[in-house]
Amino acid sequence: MSCKMASTEVVTPDFAQDKSSRIYLVTWVNDLLKTNFKDVQEMGSGACHCQIMDWVFPGSVDMTKVKFDAQGEDECKHNFSLLHEAFSKKGITRTIPVEELIKGDFKSNFEMLKWFKAFYTENVKSEEYDPVKARHSHDITPIVASPKSQKKSDTKENSNGTTKPIHPYTEKWKVMFDWADRSTLGEQYTYCRSCDRSLSTFHKGIFELRRHMDTNKHKKRSKMSKRASEPLPCSDAAIRFIYKHFYTGSAKGEQVSRHFARCKLGLKYPKDITSVCQHTPYCLYVYGGVTLGNDDTVSVVLVGFFDVEASQHCIRFLDALQSVGGAGDQTAAAVVETLKKFGLPTDNLVAVYSDSNDAASQQICSQLRELKPNIVALGGLYTMADAACHAGVKELSNQAQGLMADIHAYYSSCSTKNKHLRALFDSDVSADSPSFHFNTSCLKFCLFVTKILEIWTDLILYFKSCDDEKAKLICSQLQDPKVRATFMFLEQSLKPLHSFQTHLQTQEGAGRANILLILEEACSLLCTYTSYSQHPQAASSELCPGGKVVEDFLKESEATDALPLLKEHVSSFYVALMRCIARELPFGEGELKSIAQLLNPQSRLKVTGKAVGELGTKLGICSSPEEVNQLTSEFLEYQLAGEGEGEDGKKENSTEVSLEEHWATVLKDNKQTSNFRKLVLTLLSLPCPPLEPQQVFTQALENEDAALFSESEAFTESECDVMSDGALSDSTSRKDFQRPAEVKPCEVRLKKITQLKNEHCDLWKEGTSRGSFGWESSLRQKPQARTVFQAGANNWSKPIDLDKDNQKGPESQVEVKEETSPSSKPSPRGRRKHVYQDGKGFPTGELVWGKVKGFSWWPGMVMPWKTKTAPPGMRRVEWFGDGMFSEIYTEGLQAFSAFTKCFCKNSFASLPTYKEAIFQIIELAGERCGKSFAEAKENKEKELKLMLDWAFEGFLPTGPEGFVPPDAAAHQDSSDSSALSDCQPPAKRKYVLKNKAAAHAITYSRESIRENVKEKGKTIEDFCLSCGSSELEVRHPLFEGGLCLKCKDNFIETLYRYDEDGYQSYCTVCCAGSEVILCGNASCCRCFCKDCLDILVGPGTFDKLKDVDPWSCYMCDPSQCDGNLKLRPDWRVKVQDFFVNNSALEFEPHRVYPSIPADQRRPIKVLSLFDGIATGYLVLKDLGLKMERYIASEICEDSIAVGMIKHEGKVEYVNDVRTITRKHLAEWGPFDLLIGGSPCNDLSMVNPLRKGLFEGTGRLFFEFYRILTMLKPKEDDDRPFFWLFENVVFMSANDKSDICRFLECNPILIDAVKVSPAHRARYFWGNLPGMNRPLATALDDKVALQDCLEVGRKAKFDKVRTITTKSNSIRQGKMGPLPVNMNGKEDYLWCTEMEQIFGFPKHYTDVNNMGRMQRQKVLGRSWSVPVIRHLFAPLKDYFECE
Repeated sequence: MSCKMASTEVVTPDFAQDKSSRIYLVTWVNDLLKTNFKDVQEMGSGACHCQIMDWVFPGSVDMTKVKFDAQGEDECKHNFSLLHEAFSKKGITRTIPVEELIKGDFKSNFEMLKWFKAFYTENVKSEEYDPVKARHSHDITPIVASPKSQKKSDTKENSNGTTKPIHPYTEKWKVMFDWADRSTLGEQYTYCRSCDRSLSTFHKGIFELRRHMDTNKHKKRSKMSKRASEPLPCSDAAIRFIYKHFYTGSAKGEQVSRHFARCKLGLKYPKDITSVCQHTPYCLYVYGGVTLGNDDTVSVVLVGFFDVEASQHCIRFLDALQSVGGAGDQTAAAVVETLKKFGLPTDNLVAVYSDSNDAASQQICSQLRELKPNIVALGGLYTMADAACHAGVKELSNQAQGLMADIHAYYSSCSTKNKHLRALFDSDVSADSPSFHFNTSCLKFCLFVTKILEIWTDLILYFKSCDDEKAKLICSQLQDPKVRATFMFLEQSLKPLHSFQTHLQTQEGAGRANILLILEEACSLLCTYTSYSQHPQAASSELCPGGKVVEDFLKESEATDALPLLKEHVSSFYVALMRCIARELPFGEGELKSIAQLLNPQSRLKVTGKAVGELGTKLGICSSPEEVNQLTSEFLEYQLAGEGEGEDGKKENSTEVSLEEHWATVLKDNKQTSNFRKLVLTLLSLPCPPLEPQQVFTQALENEDAALFSESEAFTESECDVMSDGALSDSTSRKDFQRPAEVKPCEVRLKKITQLKNEHCDLWKEGTSRGSFGWESSLRQKPQARTVFQAGANNWSKPIDLDKDNQKGPESQVEVKEETSPSSKPSPRGRRKHVYQDGKGFPTGELVWGKVKGFSWWPGMVMPWKTKTAPPGMRRVEWFGDGMFSEIYTEGLQAFSAFTKCFCKNSFASLPTYKEAIFQIIELAGERCGKSFAEAKENKEKELKLMLDWAFEGFLPTGPEGFVPPDAAAHQDSSDSSALSDCQPPAKRKYVLKNKAAAHAITYSRESIRENVKEKGKTIEDFCLSCGSSELEVRHPLFEGGLCLKCKDNFIETLYRYDEDGYQSYCTVCCAGSEVILCGNASCCRCFCKDCLDILVGPGTFDKLKDVDPWSCYMCDPSQCDGNLKLRPDWRVKVQDFFVNNSALEFEPHRVYPSIPADQRRPIKVLSLFDGIATGYLVLKDLGLKMERYIASEICEDSIAVGMIKHEGKVEYVNDVRTITRKHLAEWGPFDLLIGGSPCNDLSMVNPLRKGLFEGTGRLFFEFYRILTMLKPKEDDDRPFFWLFENVVFMSANDKSDICRFLECNPILIDAVKVSPAHRARYFWGNLPGMNRPLATALDDKVALQDCLEVGRKAKFDKVRTITTKSNSIRQGKMGPLPVNMNGKEDYLWCTEMEQIFGFPKHYTDVNNMGRMQRQKVLGRSWSVPVIRHLFAPLKDYFECE
């Protein structure tokens, strides 16, 4: 649609290239105008168009006249008249299709909205526009379908003249079904409130609604919907907190926040929490002062307990309390009321942790102790070091305190900053505060003391050089030896506190075993400072840290007279520290020691029964001597169970079983009423770092039920929500669908269904059902060269109304007929082909590009029409590459001369069929032009490159005229079939023996297989199952039959290629096929095409199998095999032999594991050494493999953080690989897959200081070899076991040969540059099936650098160097340019761009505020995702899939 502008101020919008989906446009309008539309058809009132116009050109529309609640036709026309006047004022002649917009026509509304988006982008001058204020706080009401657009009749006439009933929506359905409602898509649909989607009920009416109501999915969602609609027992503050801290979507409103809160809390909340706390000791977490907005703070209440079944400490969200002006007593009372409201028994409340200030924490504890006196307050344990440091410093000389305050004040007021002072105060000690705070954290204070002593002499020199009085005063203080001695004493005496606090922060997340170390260190800390405080001569005592050093310094400085006073201050310092520690500790010294020894399995024999009884009494578990005796006897039984093992006997075992697993095993054998069980659960429920609020909140709101409510289902109606009749009408399995007896099965007519895709989902596509999920969950998306059919669907209907706006009429449907290509089946002599006489060009034989929805422009050739006359404007086209035919309108064709416009480099890189099609058409064009590519010397890749160069340069010297087809009349009058030879696609190349080079080329057809196998002496083993050729290269590994050389290469490349839905991309038999049927067995990912079934099994097989549900494929149920399709009995072995790596002739081949039947597959168990950022887990998850366990060994904290956060704690991290023992492996295993790539620092030839394989990090290879040796199954164990080892290519020949010698195989070399924009050549050793098959690009692989860059950035190269951990690896050469241009300047790759180059999702490494270099380092040590996906794909034949 053209648009002229009269004024130069108005920019013409160009929206032709806008690929925005309707979901995106609706979101854009909602964000822009603060509205709540669900579909573009709801905007037909014109109100939103008027407001966008008013935003772009303020005042152009009188907003007071706009009818924002317009529903009737007249009101809508009134709004569009205002818009038309505004257009006229600005000279905009854009046509407004008023009638279509009001009727809710999708295409008109969609195109109009796209135009307005482009119009807004090009012309808006100011973003300061309040849309709600501009329309005086009116809401824009969505428009419903106009009555004029609705059908009045109750019948619809078919093409054969008969009528069938139609069922528009009626309000009585709403009465019959409480979940039914009117759909915004019109009367042909009914909206299900439970499933939040529209059902196509136009043809089946109430029958469709009843069928939908009986589906498992609807029942499940209806039940969930009812639960979700129930009011949440938590407070409004809790709902606001969850929405504020965890919701990442754009939807707003109270309903949204409540629904999201229900998702995060789970359907069982709070009953599950109450149930656990009824019989399990629990701890209360109270986090105060959590900000939700301006002047809106809450206190978050959580519950923690030890889950015996899960062998882990669990934290659950309970409620959030509105803060009231810092009133601690009100918060404490609210906490008590919360426990009562949720029915949590205070008898099982054992501890409370609060991060609030001391006063608030004490008030909370005191009120809770009124309910239960034995409650333990643990807040002080984790802030003890800071409080003790503050208390001790206050007891020291005022001179030292004054010096710190004076230096800080001088630094704050000085205009020029001295480098020494800057170093002193830039170490996390705030320089912006008006005074120096001594109650800063212990770590910061210790750092300050250490730094000031390091630069003491420099500070004296600096302040001597200053002239002002303040500087002189500070200088005199610095020169006082008593002051310096005080700081020297502080540096040494605070080391135990510093060590304790450092341990709390650096050892977080080490499991519950960490609390043992915390308690032991706390006990040791109290003992240490108690001993110091008991020595009156502490300053000079050898027992006091630094005492002798301080005394010697004072003697050297001739200031021994200050020693007595210093001793007094030191004594007061230690007493203050000791008292503060004793006050903050929740237990006494003996109790701390007993708890640590009791929880530690190795030291259980050191604990006495008396100590355990005292612990039980203190914690309120035992209230009588009888209960104490019972506890003691139960503890002695636990001791006796481990008697004889002792500390030495258990030392090795301590590294095998975690503390949680040990106690979970012990407690499972204890009775529920056991006092010892309750004591251990009490101790295990105590809070343990990390206790940072956000980390704890995230852990508390991790809920499996949240996955049942997706945000897209809850808040938007996407195009996936539209469900059509028949096969796509619901998510139920076909077996739940009972056809009425009076309905006869209709005639099946198969058509190739083109696809409508947007950014979010497929609008409509025929699919298959798998398990209990719907067809929409398993629709085929890639490759787009096939149509998928569902077994059990008797009626195949085209989409109703959903696609009408994208078609020019019913005749634009592209019908694909399965027939033999003329290239393989010559036409009979003398047969006259009919000439196209409609005057629209494209005569028979012309080379063209054709556009079919869902595909890029595809090369083809116009063929004669089959019947006497062709419909005007229609052409019959044969597509190169696969020989398929289409009947297509000339508007969908382009001349082949438009090569640069139509050629798709992504399809060329990823689709072998497309690549072959390009080769064939250019080869034919070259023959017509007399162009030779002899310089390629039979190298097909080189020949193809020469062909592309010739095409892109304009087919010189003849130009496009050179390959124009022969004269049409002469062509048609010829009675010799050879006259057609120039119009045929080139015959498939055959690979024959040299002595047959002069023989005539024989063309084969798959259809001839049925007849050829009947010839005497012939069997199916004599023919290629993919093309019918008799010139075989190898036996087909799965079925009886063979493969020619060309089909073998295609088979190797595509057999283990899988789509996003987990199924094979192509047919299992021929690795091709455009229409396929999928196996219904869980964990089976195979599919079979129509051609293979109809040709090899028998005619009509494909149609018959569509009625079978569920259908088990020929691999799962070999008894089905019939005709010429016969499964090899030993196919599981043959398929592995087919892909064997025979390059390693010096080694014995790997053990071959047969594929596992689908019903016998189980989840995979993986051990990943040198795991990095969990690339293996990411790939296995993307492939759809179920993982029973994924254990990773990694020591890099940043890499561990990425894996833990991005995979939600499902990756189990263990210690350094060198600490893994055989007992570990026996307990964790048995493993199915071992992967790893040891560090290459000392192996890479790039490193001039490399130490080789036997020194430095190179020796870590032997850790992989050691574990591999222990994991390999014995000869009599048939369990499949696979392994993969990776390392750098650029290593010395000796190192490589040594690795091969130990691993007993040769590596394969894979360079990721084939599937990504960066070079990354790596060696891979292993026994994965098909490792040496060619690396093929998938459709979603980004192979060019530009594909990975953010908007506004331009790539200078298509491919870049290998990205390593070094920052200069981004440069293209040692001093070369950077790979990106932005705003006219060179720039480095951004982190998100590097992630996409490696194949990771955007922001994959964006965790823990890691900087750019940190993220590059973890990426530089990782694997390329597409390469690992290529290697892991065959595992789907062995292990259970989602």
